[in-house]
Amino acid sequence: MKVKASRQMTMVPITPHWRQRKALRNEQILAAAFDVFAAHGYAETRLDEVAKRAGVAKGTIYLYFKNKEQLFRAVARSLIQKRFDALVGTFRGTAPELLRELLSRMYSQIVRNDRARSIVRLMLAESGKFPRLSEIYHREIIAPGIKAVRQVLKRGIASGEFRKTPAVEFPQILVAPGILAIVWKLLHGDRHRLDLNAYLQAHLDFVLCSVRKKQV
Repeated sequence: MKVKASRQMTMVPITPHWRQRKALRNEQILAAAFDVFAAHGYAETRLDEVAKRAGVAKGTIYLYFKNKEQLFRAVARSLIQKRFDALVGTFRGTAPELLRELLSRMYSQIVRNDRARSIVRLMLAESGKFPRLSEIYHREIIAPGIKAVRQVLKRGIASGEFRKTPAVEFPQILVAPGILAIVWKLLHGDRHRLDLNAYLQAHLDFVLCSVRKKQV
């Protein structure tokens, strides 16, 4: 007598269509908002134009975002695909390897990112008139990056891979060449182009040589 082998059915979770539509609509609004912010600046951005570009009614935007400031916050947050501080908690390599990965990610997500540079241009132009913009940018992008670099330095000091330096208190020093590369691109465009591959390697070499513990 033959016994038929039973087949185990695997249940695949299915995202309801309304949630898929909601997520897609959110992405459409954010993409449209970025385009309008980049083209007109924060002060001149109107939600009517964002809605028109996104192909939705103006009232639909308010279902997702309370006001223009909250919409800008979401746009800034969307620029970073993987948060820098999250990387520190999951990385299993050495401290120098983690610092190298962290700075390399900064270049891929911000320095080389046209969208991220456009937001930096907006910040430089308008944060003086709208101080809350700089607070949003600091909270969503700058602060997590500074926190991540500081955590890496502390990890390296604890493991004996890095020496104690004042850079723990001022992690901005270690990311400053990347910020310079952004400003350079904003000022010069392609007229005085940086070779970002070589520039990144020089940045990494400079930083690692500065913080590594000297062997005796």
